[in-house]
Amino acid sequence: MANKKNSELFSALLYIIIGVLLVIFRSETLGWAMTIAGIIFVVSGILDLIKKNFAGGAVSLIIGIAILVLGWAAAKIVLLVLGILIAIKGVIALIDAFKKKKTTALDIVFPILTVVVGVMLAIGNGLDIMIIIVGVMLAIDGVLGLINSLKK
Repeated sequence: MANKKNSELFSALLYIIIGVLLVIFRSETLGWAMTIAGIIFVVSGILDLIKKNFAGGAVSLIIGIAILVLGWAAAKIVLLVLGILIAIKGVIALIDAFKKKKTTALDIVFPILTVVVGVMLAIGNGLDIMIIIVGVMLAIDGVLGLINSLKK
């Protein structure tokens, strides 16, 4: 019972810490995560090579080096393409909304928001906003979990 409560407290505190870090450092945390992932792949690759698992080790090593060297460049390209595709989807939904005989406010608002989010992702501002939202949600979840585990 005590272990479960400690685990819940630890999880809640971890959520709060991660949430606060995401809000404070925003996109920098993605850089840290990519660096950590790259290092993990490189270490895993080296360990596999030492264990004579040459195929798996080489693949892990290449992935790790690629993440470390190309991490942000690749991420920016993916965000640009994703943002453009999301914006296009929003424009198509907006055109479809205007083709309807009966159009509600929601039929117009959501496509416009989709276009805005897509453009923000494509030009780079959307990433920080999305990370802040995720950070706030994690922190709130952590606080609620902390309160819940302290009540038990």
